[in-house]
Amino acid sequence: MVSIMLLTIAIIPMVGMFDAGLRAAVLGSNYDEARTLANEKLEEIRTLPYKSPDPSGAGTANSVVEKFTPPGPAAETEGIFTYIVRTKFVDANLANPGNSPATSQMRVEITVSWDEDKSYTTIGYVSGG
Repeated sequence: MVSIMLLTIAIIPMVGMFDAGLRAAVLGSNYDEARTLANEKLEEIRTLPYKSPDPSGAGTANSVVEKFTPPGPAAETEGIFTYIVRTKFVDANLANPGNSPATSQMRVEITVSWDEDKSYTTIGYVSGG
């Protein structure tokens, strides 16, 4: 009987440790997925032409300037994640952010969030040349 009591006293803290380990693994996995999603979205933006090849602006929005004019599109969801793309035009030396497309560079910030209080942000720059 004594050995069963000792085993019980030893096992109870180990159950708590397994639970904490599982929560940490899930949290780490979510951060990895959020980082991957943010980088994917940034790379999708980088593959677009900076400005439309059609100077008249007719046709579909197929460039960074047309699709991501500051402050950027509304939030979107993918699985358990919500991501927001925020953009600002910048001058050649990455100073003076603003909302004018007269510059040839844009700062892109992508924030991926989940579970109401967890988030990951990545920042990149795209340019038109």
